[in-house]
Amino acid sequence: MGTIVNSWDELRSVFVQKQGAGFCEKVNAYMERLRWYSDTFEVRTGQSLDTYRRIARGDLATPRKSTVMALCVGLGLDYRMATDLLQSAGYALSPTEKTDTAYDYILLMHPGQGLDICNRELKARGVKPLGEKERKPDRIGKKQLA
Repeated sequence: MGTIVNSWDELRSVFVQKQGAGFCEKVNAYMERLRWYSDTFEVRTGQSLDTYRRIARGDLATPRKSTVMALCVGLGLDYRMATDLLQSAGYALSPTEKTDTAYDYILLMHPGQGLDICNRELKARGVKPLGEKERKPDRIGKKQLA
């Protein structure tokens, strides 16, 4: 339990310090604070090594909304932090769009639950799962990182 609280405190610290920063700067700060590297990024977000590198270089200017959501879920951001990261990428969640209401649901009801659990919830709502490629459940078991 202490690890979860400490992680949240670390994320909260970045959230406060990086108000007004750009998307890549915020993601890099979250990853640095959580001591994430490329392998952790790929496992937790379902995004490619290329996406990791582009964020690390600060040149992912217009990420897809689904990419930002995968990062929010993978990083374990709470609702406020996630909506801030979405906004820094130029997005907001619409209460009238099916995909956005499903995203809203997973951010509110499943904070910190990880990509696999959130993807099950998205599928149950008829929304495409997050991540560049659908992950096999055993991949997490083999490559689970703390």
